[in-house]
Amino acid sequence: MQKQGNIYQSPREMKGLTQEAAAERLDISVDTLGAYEQNRRRPPDKVVLRMARLYDYPYLCYQHLATGELGDLLPDVRQKSLEQATMRFVRLFGEFAKSGRLDQLMEINEDGVITAEERPLHDAIMAELQELTTTYYELDCAAQKESAQCGGNRD
Repeated sequence: MQKQGNIYQSPREMKGLTQEAAAERLDISVDTLGAYEQNRRRPPDKVVLRMARLYDYPYLCYQHLATGELGDLLPDVRQKSLEQATMRFVRLFGEFAKSGRLDQLMEINEDGVITAEERPLHDAIMAELQELTTTYYELDCAAQKESAQCGGNRD
């Protein structure tokens, strides 16, 4: 996910908080926060939720899940610049819309049955939707990171 810094450390630093200030506001010790940031301990979900809120970085919750036992079930979301993520999302969304995939998906699924003949097209459409979903998460992450770096808050 993130190449530099630990997933718990980078958002804290982007927010401009010291370990001491963050630990106090998270109601944990500096040593505990240090252990999380140095990958010596994995924080509980409730602490990660408090971190995400404190750091104004909800994507931290996704990163936390992706690096845990459930990570194999989640799309592989990569850090991209805001510009890269936006261009990729708009391009893929435009291709999906132009190709008539929405109409095809409705035709296949409206009767509640996917026949053997429909299955290959249905699977192809679902793969495209999965790629769009992953790209959405990359765009959302880039927007959150940009907002945090600029000192803004997500609304």
